[in-house]
Amino acid sequence: MKNSNFKILVAEDSEDIASLYKSSLEFRGYTVIVTNDGKAELEVYEKELKKDDSKKPPFDLIISDNSMPEMNGLDAGKKILDLEPEQKFLFITGETDLITESLNVDGMNIHVEQKPFNMGKMLDKVENMCKNLAAEGLTTNKFSEN
Repeated sequence: MKNSNFKILVAEDSEDIASLYKSSLEFRGYTVIVTNDGKAELEVYEKELKKDDSKKPPFDLIISDNSMPEMNGLDAGKKILDLEPEQKFLFITGETDLITESLNVDGMNIHVEQKPFNMGKMLDKVENMCKNLAAEGLTTNKFSEN
């Protein structure tokens, strides 16, 4: 499958993991912005939200860790969901119970994966989430089979 210009925000404090996410996702055709903590995640989100008046979330997906400096992923996620309830999230964390107890993890807008994880499985999940967005007309980006 080939993706063109799905926009993903990554919040991960480990430089090695963030770099792996970025390179793997960009190799598959995604546009990726990386932040290293929840505070920066929220700041980037708010900036992008102000730039776009389409009434759609500014990112097709946010991939977030939970344990990060400044602000954790859960707190940033809650603030982002207050701004844009339709924003899609994939939390990849060792604290899956905390996320599932604190957010409505419905398998539609919010997904949770346990660390450590399989990168291929994560990429497949991202691809499926973006494919569903395109099928539902919730993104202006195209998704094509190739």
